[in-house]
Amino acid sequence: MTSLPELVAGVVGAVGLAVSLGAGYLVVRGPFFGGPTLAPRPLLATLAIFIVGVAVFAWGSTQYARL
Repeated sequence: MTSLPELVAGVVGAVGLAVSLGAGYLVVRGPFFGGPTLAPRPLLATLAIFIVGVAVFAWGSTQYARL
């Protein structure tokens, strides 16, 4: 049985992974998948969300591994 802190850390890591994958897809869909590229401001916001997603994923996964 997993403890509550392990469950929270696992969920946080999974959410961070989902956010970074979604934002990464939005960034690369134009040049690599033939879709439209984002305008400069939404592209910058998407890159910021990608960085935050990677940081949240890293925090959640390291906390899960430590527990």
